Amino acid sequence: MGKAVLIFILGSVILFTIINFNMSTRLGASSENAIDRFKETTARNIANSVAEMLLSKIADSTAYRATSAQSMNNVFSDSGSAKYRVIDTTIASQNLIKIDVKSKYFKITSSATVYAQITSNGFIPPTVKGAISTNNPVSTGGTLIVDGRDHDLNGNLLAGSTGTLGIWSTNTLSQTGSSEIGGTASGTNYAPYDPAHAGTTSASQTYPGGYPNNPDSLLGGVAKGFSAGTLKSIALSGIGGSQYATNPNTLNHPFKGVTYVELPSGTAWISSNIDGTGILIIHNSSTNAIIKNENLGTFKGLIIADDIIHIHTTIIGAVIGLSPHPSEGNSIGNGSGGIFYSQQAITDAIGSILSSSNHGFAKHRMSIINWYE
Repeated sequence: MGKAVLIFILGSVILFTIINFNMSTRLGASSENAIDRFKETTARNIANSVAEMLLSKIADSTAYRATSAQSMNNVFSDSGSAKYRVIDTTIASQNLIKIDVKSKYFKITSSATVYAQITSNGFIPPTVKGAISTNNPVSTGGTLIVDGRDHDLNGNLLAGSTGTLGIWSTNTLSQTGSSEIGGTASGTNYAPYDPAHAGTTSASQTYPGGYPNNPDSLLGGVAKGFSAGTLKSIALSGIGGSQYATNPNTLNHPFKGVTYVELPSGTAWISSNIDGTGILIIHNSSTNAIIKNENLGTFKGLIIADDIIHIHTTIIGAVIGLSPHPSEGNSIGNGSGGIFYSQQAITDAIGSILSSSNHGFAKHRMSIINWYE
């Protein structure tokens, strides 16, 4: 009897040892699997998070690219890292931006590849009827060039007939000196010339419903998201580099977003530097704020001014004049400046300040075409 008990006890010990060993093995394997799974998930999260950050970076600065591999260390922890590229590519005739991310967490790797497009919520306001649109008499002189044909953001002429008039005015138009005016008329592009080709300018026009008398209504008012005071409010907020000033000498360059200069009645901003992008507004409640002798900087976007005189630099986009009674007749240019119509510059300028979005924190919006992991 004692021998049987001994055998039973010994067998129980052996069985317990085997069961315990198996349980320990399984627990160890489960722990290792959990750790591996955590590392895999973290590596995947690093890849997607870096892709998200790059999308937002491009949304804020559309020219950003990284054609050679860039490194990012200490992502989530000391053991997390990533390498990425941001390049232009074309797929099925679509111009896309490719974001390629390779991530690593400890020894586990992952990846994310995103194809995206820059989209804009911008539009061409109905008041933009030419490269220059005015509510007053307008004259060109010197060697000023006004070109209503469509251009890209660098001022390069685009193929097609998506342009507009060189100059549109509710009053008279005078082309003097060696100034040249061109534009798109009846679907045909005409290069700037002296005298302007018939149909590329339009004077003594009537604006339907009356010409708007403030910047917000020029952009379409409430119907387009610009209730009274919206543009000034954006400028005061500083969003996207926007600025508000009553003294233009306090402005920082280059301009971004909405730059709103509210001059005291009848005063002028003379010898101005307008370098920058977005929407530049020179306006007051009396509609007699003057900007004169725009001598420095290239501006890309939309300029709205009560009274704009003597453009001597380059503007890519469009110019709108508000005042029906300009101070100098309105000599909009008497030197070597140039105004080159650009749909892209205008829509980008307006799109950058609208609130709706597809992706991205600030200026432009990113449309995701494909996202692969």
